[in-house]
Amino acid sequence: MNRTWWRKLGRGGVRYPGWATAGALACVAMLAPAPGHAEERAAGFLLAQSQLPTTPTPIAPLRRRSDGTLEVVTPKAERSDSAHPCARTALCVGPGQTHATLAAALAVAKPGDTIEIVAGTYRESVKIEIKGLILRGVGGRAHFDCHGLALAEDLGCVLVNATGVTLENLEISGAALPLAGGGLGACVRNQLNQNFTLRRITCHDSQNGVLANGGDVVIEDSEFYDNGGTREMNNAAFIGRCTVTVRGSIFRDTKAGDEFKSRCKTTRISDSTFRSTTGALDLDISDGGDAMVYRSTLTKNANAASEQIIGFASDSCVDPGDLVLKDVRIINSHPNAKITNFGKCDGHAIVLQGVTVDGLPLREYGYIYTR
Repeated sequence: MNRTWWRKLGRGGVRYPGWATAGALACVAMLAPAPGHAEERAAGFLLAQSQLPTTPTPIAPLRRRSDGTLEVVTPKAERSDSAHPCARTALCVGPGQTHATLAAALAVAKPGDTIEIVAGTYRESVKIEIKGLILRGVGGRAHFDCHGLALAEDLGCVLVNATGVTLENLEISGAALPLAGGGLGACVRNQLNQNFTLRRITCHDSQNGVLANGGDVVIEDSEFYDNGGTREMNNAAFIGRCTVTVRGSIFRDTKAGDEFKSRCKTTRISDSTFRSTTGALDLDISDGGDAMVYRSTLTKNANAASEQIIGFASDSCVDPGDLVLKDVRIINSHPNAKITNFGKCDGHAIVLQGVTVDGLPLREYGYIYTR
């Protein structure tokens, strides 16, 4: 028996147990590549790699055409550069674009089309009569300045006379009509019962901000300020057989009227701000109805023309229901500020749930209870 436990193997100084030296050498011999085998294997790998299929082109977002088939949407083709700021599928309005004015684009638009308006100032008042149309500012906010202009149908700077219209990323100002005729010019108005959506709209320095007569109205991420002039002019007013939904919007600093007036059968407001500095009510739900305000802030300044912050069912009770305020913050600096349920909807209350008051205390009148 070989009693030498370790032997040196070659120049590497690696030692193996003496009793296993022969087996270890055999294993090393088996693992070592024969001369030329490494080169052959490398060549075989390169040949196999060259025969793999080419890398496929990445699949871009897909969009379904009106006929039900799919098309690939290429973002760079959809909206290329500053010289071509509009999406490929949109009608483009602006200096040097296909249409110099919004009126020109409206003349050729079809139901469901999108018109994109390059940022800048446009001196025109328009009537929209195309169902499902989207008007969108691009490259910044397009501004429709109606100061001194004749308003569409003597109603609004932008008049909606088709259902399902959406306005996005626009600034609108200067809408005014002679006071002898009532002075009800508005940034945005609709004809009877036409549904519309306002998204990222700024409206200011008009007799009224938005004035809706019926229909389903949605307002998102928008701001209405410095509108009004008389008690009958408001930042926002909704009448007729309407529903209104407001999310993340601001109504502030009307000159004399209400920040927000709704006569709708359903009013839903969330994550919004109302601030009365020189005007009347922050929130006026004149005809009752089902009204809910969530996670919003109402502010009453000491110089406001009206001491009312919230009024409910002051004129009638067309649609019986409660006004619920949940997780609402009220900031008050008016010494006589109050919340009033005028009681025209008998048995229906203003419900305060999680409402906090900062500043001076409020007075409460009528059927109001706290959960």
